[in-house]
Amino acid sequence: MSPIVHLVRHAEGLHNLGQEHWSLIDPLLTDRGREQCLQLRKTFPFHSNIELVVSSPLSRAIFSAVESFLPVFQSRAEQKLLLLPDLQEIGDFPCDIGSSVEDLTERLKDLNVLIDYSHVDRAWTSKTGRYSPLISAIRARARAVRYWLSTRPEKEIIVVSHGAFLHFLTEDWEDSYLEEATGWKNAEYRTYELKTTARQSATSDGTPRCINDACMTETPESRLRRGKTSTAPSLEEQVRLCVQALHIWEQQGYLRSGGDEVTWAD
Repeated sequence: MSPIVHLVRHAEGLHNLGQEHWSLIDPLLTDRGREQCLQLRKTFPFHSNIELVVSSPLSRAIFSAVESFLPVFQSRAEQKLLLLPDLQEIGDFPCDIGSSVEDLTERLKDLNVLIDYSHVDRAWTSKTGRYSPLISAIRARARAVRYWLSTRPEKEIIVVSHGAFLHFLTEDWEDSYLEEATGWKNAEYRTYELKTTARQSATSDGTPRCINDACMTETPESRLRRGKTSTAPSLEEQVRLCVQALHIWEQQGYLRSGGDEVTWAD
């Protein structure tokens, strides 16, 4: 049985104060961001159910994960925070470029939480290949994360990521530009069920191939929690919303690289 996943956008970081701060490399949380984490910690009702906490290795996501879900780590001495580079943000602005494992280790040494770096490769900060800002690459790693989560043995998981990437991960584009390049508020969480699927694609020579994937469906309770009383948009509507959102993100200056790939096709 696939796990229940609570997806979380990190709390407010210094770069969220305005585009003039996007030049900061791997920025930390603001004072308001830390307050948002404390508020989420107080209001999140499922701490005792969580068996795994996964985070983007960007500092703002790591600190959001630890500060918001500290009761999870305090309840089990062996509980680790697993860092997954595929959860990083989609852009190649300095603020979306992470730190090396060596620098992260130094930055996180006083957190008093065990960190699992085993998935963090040296290329994760390169913004090339798998981690490039091209739409095709972003979709590929979103698909990889969905499938990886669907195969985990844990029954309930926390995932802390970033506003733009969360739209690719959930394939939900509703309200996707209410905030800057996202419809997620800082420190917002939504709850999803996963179901493993297989998708048909094709190689460069047109040969059909099957791709492992999983679909994410937001629970009715989660939609209601954020004021949505209607059903989620249909697949056809999501396609339209996706294309519209990516073009608006371009106009906002967010899709600096890979903008020529603003289409729905893989």
